[in-house]
Amino acid sequence: MKKRNVLIDCDPGVDDVMALLLALANRDRLNILGVTTVSGNQTLAKVTKNLRKLWTFLKLEIPAACGAAKPLIKDPLHGGEIHGVSGMDGWEFPAPVFQLESDNGIVFLKEKIMEAEGRVTLIPTGPLTNIGLLFSVFPETKERIEMISLMGGSIFSGNRTPFAEFNIYADPEAAKIVFDSGVPITMSGLEVTNKAAINDEEIKELMSSEGSVSRMAGSLLQSYTNFHRRKGLTTYPLHDVVSVMYLLNPEMFKGEDYRVEIDTSIGIYRGRTAADTGELMRHEPPNAHVLMDVDRDEFMGVFFEALKRLDESVNSE
Repeated sequence: MKKRNVLIDCDPGVDDVMALLLALANRDRLNILGVTTVSGNQTLAKVTKNLRKLWTFLKLEIPAACGAAKPLIKDPLHGGEIHGVSGMDGWEFPAPVFQLESDNGIVFLKEKIMEAEGRVTLIPTGPLTNIGLLFSVFPETKERIEMISLMGGSIFSGNRTPFAEFNIYADPEAAKIVFDSGVPITMSGLEVTNKAAINDEEIKELMSSEGSVSRMAGSLLQSYTNFHRRKGLTTYPLHDVVSVMYLLNPEMFKGEDYRVEIDTSIGIYRGRTAADTGELMRHEPPNAHVLMDVDRDEFMGVFFEALKRLDESVNSE
């Protein structure tokens, strides 16, 4: 099977780490050309340091670069109340020794895309600032992109405002550039990511594992539950993992093709991903395949197997 070329754009972030782990466990199917960071779950400095810590812990040399420190127009928005002061609370990582290839993530993305053998899939799991800048500054890259599998948005209700999901709300102007780009998009919004939720028993299983990667994942997820418990939740969405899982196992998902418009107004609807969901309302061709449902048990089974494979590879070194 031919490997899919991928570039991952993220803001680690606990669920970003879980998405990265799933991708890393499947390098026989995903050719990870590089990773970029973007301001989101925490400041750019913190999420970039988190990526360097993770790469150091896993002894990886996959190239990486830091991208945008703030959205295109508005002030930065962060999620420290969910992901902790560091953005990756819950595990004592070694001091980072991994070094970035570049401090210009936009040029880094452009070079990786244009130099790749074959077309490239983008996997953005944070605000879309880097991708919006890429398409604005280097529009020629769009022809080299096979698709975008992104985590963001919500058709029916948000998690940052009543109408907007965090990643889109953080930079709706960039999101609009991406959704209007003409590049095929699969959108993993809250409708599906809230169903891809891990529970307490599963987290305890990870924390009691003999494998260091599984224990690390479990400890991060245990910290991640603090915010959700305060909200009265008993399961904890692995939002960003869905954007990677779809590329590996599309058959476990159900989705619809919609025209998704990004609201960039200043007001209560800012960041809304509005979709023509009724047949009689559709006046524009679809621009996104929107995932709506997932086989939750199959999802967790694949995720746990991925962590076990990483445990074995790390323990064998």
